Parts: sequence; structure tokens; C-alpha cells
Amino acid sequence: MAFDEQSNKDLEFDRICELLAVHCKSAKAKKNAQNLKPFESAEQLSNEFNLLQEIQDIYTDPRLSFPHSNAEDIDNALNILRIENGVLILNELLKVYSLCLGTRQLIDFAKREQNDYPLVHAACEHITGIHDILAVITEVLNEKKLKIKDEATPRLAQLRRKQKANRSLINKNFERVLRRCKQDEFLGDSEETFLENRRLLAVLSQYKKRVPGKMYGSSSKGNYTYIEPFENVELNKEQEQLRIDENNEVFMILEKVTYRLRSEKNHLKAFQRLLVRFDLLNAKVLFADTYQGIRPGLNQTRQMKWRNAIHPLLFLKNEEGNIATIGQDIELDEKSRFLVISGPNAGGKSITLKTVGLLQIMFQAGLFIPVHPDSSCCWFDQVLSDIGDNQSIENQLSTYSYRLNRMNHFLKAVNANTLFLLDEFGSGSDPELGGALAAVFYETLYASECYAVITTHYTNIKILTSQLDAATNACMLFDTKKLEPLFQLSIGQPGSSFTFEVAQHNGISEDLINRAKEKVTEQKLEIDALSASLQKEKSKFKKINTEQYKSQHKAKRAIREYEQKLEKLQRKSERINLFIEQQNKYVSIGKKFFDILGKFKHHKTNKRVNEELKKLASIEKSKILEQEKPVVLEKNLEKPKVKQVSKADIEKAKQLELEAKKEKEKALKELLSVGRQVKLKGHSNKATILEIDGSKLTVQLGNFIVKTSVKEVEI
Repeated sequence: MAFDEQSNKDLEFDRICELLAVHCKSAKAKKNAQNLKPFESAEQLSNEFNLLQEIQDIYTDPRLSFPHSNAEDIDNALNILRIENGVLILNELLKVYSLCLGTRQLIDFAKREQNDYPLVHAACEHITGIHDILAVITEVLNEKKLKIKDEATPRLAQLRRKQKANRSLINKNFERVLRRCKQDEFLGDSEETFLENRRLLAVLSQYKKRVPGKMYGSSSKGNYTYIEPFENVELNKEQEQLRIDENNEVFMILEKVTYRLRSEKNHLKAFQRLLVRFDLLNAKVLFADTYQGIRPGLNQTRQMKWRNAIHPLLFLKNEEGNIATIGQDIELDEKSRFLVISGPNAGGKSITLKTVGLLQIMFQAGLFIPVHPDSSCCWFDQVLSDIGDNQSIENQLSTYSYRLNRMNHFLKAVNANTLFLLDEFGSGSDPELGGALAAVFYETLYASECYAVITTHYTNIKILTSQLDAATNACMLFDTKKLEPLFQLSIGQPGSSFTFEVAQHNGISEDLINRAKEKVTEQKLEIDALSASLQKEKSKFKKINTEQYKSQHKAKRAIREYEQKLEKLQRKSERINLFIEQQNKYVSIGKKFFDILGKFKHHKTNKRVNEELKKLASIEKSKILEQEKPVVLEKNLEKPKVKQVSKADIEKAKQLELEAKKEKEKALKELLSVGRQVKLKGHSNKATILEIDGSKLTVQLGNFIVKTSVKEVEI
């Protein structure tokens, strides 16, 4: 997919990338998140989502804990390994060790759970050499203290034993001198300090000549003089030499380890790539949880159908203030590929436009998006947008000039696989002249067969949309009673700008509004009033349809649950039949075996018994060979367990069925009205409703007047 940088800024995809990076642990994964780009093909995207879905399933599995290790940056260690005589310092070796531990943890998890999560295992199975590298490191590294082991070499063990003994003697001498000086009141409040790996006495400067030892300086004000007790001078020199010898020995150990790791560079690079990749995958799943993102379907055809699509950044902002975010239902396909949104200012047109563009880019970049699970997306080769005021001071361009330059680019770039987003189409110039130019641009874009979502206030664009087969008008709903926007998209008719209503709501006097109305043509006012009336009627019917949809959704869910239970029972039945068939086989062969034993039980030898048993085995073997697909008897086949259904489960099922019936009856009742024709259950002829009294109905069926109830009729 081609990536347009300006569209990235317009749609705030860069902000999404910044929030994604917060959930990454390693610096490399954070950088990859901040530079996230859409995938190049639908196949790559599908593979990414399949793997992400497995990781999300693991997170929701209460028995599992998915490893999310920090991918240590070992670039510096790798550079040292490239140098022939380079030696890893301990800190770099610890980074390599940490990386290997994280890799091993992930590999072990993938192998352990490969049956349930094969894609995670497949993403890791190319990794080899992890145990060999860890063996090289742990041979010399103390895993608890994270330092070179004492027993790494005999010489290192000896040096550290000497240091320990020497340190003990130094501390013993120091404590004895410290007690004596305290008794003589030669010391300051702090009594001692630590400098150059030595314990020093903090002696009051006026008594410094009375304490034998080596002076190492004084405090900033000169009040204290720091003295090394005479008894420890030679011991500390010896200790210093031991430390130097120890460091030299550790260097030699690290040199040998580095030499052994030098041939493992490619493996280490692979470990780092794997952990960085899974760090980003984990971040995608964790980030999706913050805005309730899911994986929608991917259509092979050019059709996108979103239900309850929400702008993730708006959702996160509203969640902080405990404000509900309104989702939008958006559908584009070849029969309706242009969606033109009109309506009042501050009514949600721009945020709806941004929602479409941002969610599409997020989806194609392999991020879950906040839509209903029944939603589906399609693939676009590019997403182009022009949103907001983008004046260019550097090039001395006005808003309108900038937008014309941008439009010129669009007209050359768009094609049938483009999603095009344009906010306030035709704005920035004379309304009449700008509207005419906008109409020409509109027709040209429409002819390219691209998909588009456009917002506008221009009446000529709304009219043009209604005349095109694959274009649809839509509007943002407005509450005419409260004079405030509802932020809800309604597809099917253009919307009024509610210019005067919004002005009145914002405190403009009625006198000024009436004077403005006088300057507008009567036809314009009538069209605007008609649009407002249509919106009101549509919102009324939308409410009824929503209730009906909820009832229908509950019914579909109940059917799905029933089908799943039926399929489960069928599988269990097959298992039981297999078990019974196998047990019968055992019984049949066993009976024949005992019949033979009984027949020849009085014979003195087993010769006849063995002959008959061989004959029986030969017959059974021939039967098996005659079968095209012989039944293989499972040694460990257990008797299937049949779950007992409790009374509580039965009562719960009955309650759910009763609630579904009530919801269906409620939705049906709202659709009924006097004079409407309905069908009585069990009758083929239609009846006319004469009277409605709660759930009771009076209908005329032919020449008869019949009293019935809502649940006994169908539409």
C-alpha cells in the first residue's frame, strides 16, 4: 500500500503510532512502532492478523501467561564480535545473556503450546542454537549475582579468597582504631567515609597529627581530615593489587567467552529480531485493549461494512472524562462507493470522515480497530485525504491555493483502488464559483471509480450525489427541539446545515436571524426545512429499526448457540458410537477366545488350543485387510463423559427463551398500527387491524371480527 505522509498527519496516524510505542518494552520495538507503515499486500496483512489473533487468544486464556520479554539492544555487542580482537565487557555480556533468556522463554512457550497456537510456534521454529549459547555464558556467569563465577578459573577463585580474607583483616583493624578514636573524641559526626575503595576516618582537623596513618585530603571547609589508619596502609595496597589481578583474570575469561560467541553472531541477530517482532506484536494486542479494538473480516471484493465504528483517539479522550463515544455505521461498496456527508457545523462530519480514514490505515497496518465484530473491511492500494486548514507560509499559499494544489495531485493519483477523503469540499472560495469547480472535480473523481467520503455544505454537490448511481447522501442528525447536534450519522438523505438554528442556540438574537432569513430565497428555505423534516422522520424510524435489530440479533445469537451445542453433541455421539463399536469388537473376540478354551479344556496339551487360536487370528486379520479403511483400535480410548444438565441450566435456558419472545413481541408491537394488514398464525389470508389495546388486537378477517393478541400475528 502506498503511504501518503500528508494523509498520515491529517488522519493523526502518527499519534496512534506514538501511543502504540508506549506499550513496547525495547527501544528498537518503540522505533518500529513509531515508524509503522501499512502492509504491502492483503496476504501479508492476513498473516499478521492470524498471528495477532492467536496472541490475543493467549492473553484471554486464564491458564496461560504469554512471555513479553524486553529485547535487549545488543548492537554494541555485535559490533565488538565483528572485531577480530574485540572483547565483551561484563555489561554487554549480561545484555546478550538477558536476550538469550527472553528468547528461550518464548521458544519454550511456543513449543509447549504448539498444538493450540501453531502460528506462534511457526514464527519461532526457525530459531536454533539458543541452548548452546546459554551454555557458553552460564559456564562462567553466576546467574543469581550476575557476575563472573568464583570458580570460572582456579586463579580467580584463589584471588577472590585472598581478597575476602584481606578485607576481613582490614575491617577488623579499622573497627579497632575507630573505637579508640571515638573514645578520644577525635572524630567528627560522620566518623568515617569511603574513598578510592578504602575506609577512611573522618578526623577533626585539630587532632589529625594525633592519629597515625596516611592522609587522603580534607572536607570542603577544612573541618575534617580523612585518614587511612596506619595498620591498613599496606593491607589496602595489597588489596588494590588483588583487585587489579582479579580484573585481569576476568578480562581473560571474557576474552575466551567472546571468542566462542563470535561464531554465533547470526544466531544472536536472529534472537534480537524475534524478540523485537514479538515485542511489537504484544504491543499491538495490549494497545487494542485500551480502545476495544477487534479484528474485522477482510473481504476479497471491494466492500467495507462497519458497524459502530469509533475514532480511537476520541474514545481514549472521552474515556478519561467518563463520556460515551457514539459509533457510526458506514458501508461502501461498488453500488455505493461515494458517501457525501452534510449537516450542521460541529455536528461530527469531520470526525466521521477522520474515523473512516484512520481506521482503514490502522487496519492495513495490522492494528485491531474499534468496530462491531460483525464488521468487515476491504483492501485499498492508497488512502488520500485533504482535511483541515493547511496554509503554507513557506510557499506563500493560501488555504484555497493549497487545496487546489492538493486536488491537482489527487486527480492524477486516484484510481479504482483508492480511498479518497475530502473535508469541506469546495470551501475556501466564492460559494457559487467554488461550488461549480467542486462539481467538476466531483465528476472527475467519480469517473475514476475510486471510493470516497466527502463532507460539504454545497447544495449542488448534494443534488449531484442524488443523481449518480454509485453515490449516496448522508447527514449528521440534529435535535431540532434542543437545538444541538446528535453526532449520529444517518445515510439516505442530505442534511440541513441548520445555520439559523445553530446561531439561535449560540445566543444570536431572533431579530438578526429573521433579517438574515429575509435575504435568503424562499426556495432555499423550503429545501432546508424539508431536509430538517426528513431528518426528524428518519430518526424516528431509526429508533424502531434499532429495537427490531436488537431482537433479531438476539434470535441469531440463540440460533448460533443452538447450532454450536448441536455440533458438539454430534461429535460426542460419534465418539460414543466409536467407543461402543470398539467394545463390541473386544467382547466378540473375547467370546470366541473363551469358547475355544472351553471346547478343548479337557485336552492334556495346548496343541489344539493353539491351532484354533491361530485360525481365529488369521480370520480376524483377513477381515481387517478386506476393509478399504480398517478400523484402528485405540488402546487409550476412554468412555466419553456426558455432562449432566442441572435444573438451574434448564431454568436459565427457559428464561432466555422467554426474554427473546418478549423482545420479539415488543419489536412487533411497535410496528403495528390501526389499518395495517397482518397475518394470523395458521391463516393464509391477511387481516386488517381495527383496534389496539396493549397486547390485545381486534382485527377484521374477511367478514369476521376477531380478537387476538400481538404474539398471534405476523407481518
